[in-house]
Formats: sequence, C-alpha cells, structure tokens
Amino acid sequence: MFFSNAKKSTNRKTASSNSRLDCTISTRPVADRRWVHCSQLEVGMYVNELDKPWEQTRFMFQGFVIDSNELLRQVQDACEYADVQTTKLAKVSSKSTHRLVGRCKPITP
Repeated sequence: MFFSNAKKSTNRKTASSNSRLDCTISTRPVADRRWVHCSQLEVGMYVNELDKPWEQTRFMFQGFVIDSNELLRQVQDACEYADVQTTKLAKVSSKSTHRLVGRCKPITP
C-alpha cells in the first residue's frame, strides 16, 4: 500500500462570516414557564401549577395572578415550589431555522 502525505482538497462549502451580517436580528418577548421555590415568588407573578394537587390547597382556581402580599404568603404556606409564567426578551434571527439566538434576558416590570 502506498500512503501519500499530500492533503486531499475538499470541495466543501464553508459558511463565510459575512452570511451572518445579511440577516436581521430583532428582539421580542417570549413566554416561558419555570419552577421556582416559594421564597422566589413575587407579587405580579402568574402561577400555573403548584407542587401538590389543587384539591389539597385552599385555592379555587388552577392558575392565578399573585396580586397582593396576603395571597403571596398564602401561596408560600401552601407549597414549596410553584410553576410560574415568565416573559423574557429573546433575540430572533430572520434567517435562522431556529427561532431564538443568543441569551434570553428577563423582562423586569
């Protein structure tokens, strides 16, 4: 067998760095859900789910906005973790096959 040290040329197309400049990147709010400890709950958060069945709590509805400090304390007493809905600003590329690019930053009210 004969082995050549010469490198074979490849016909692969490489993406140039200029192709990233051709697209536009914008930001838009994106809804997200995450589980947080009860100590991280705040007034204004929307609670989707608790870490226990709703029947075992004093809340009448599955999903509500924490609109007062009294309700915040009641939720903290009723559960250890809660699934809350949050909104983030995400970078979105016009030419990307994926919706989001870059890091998401939380929107502060």
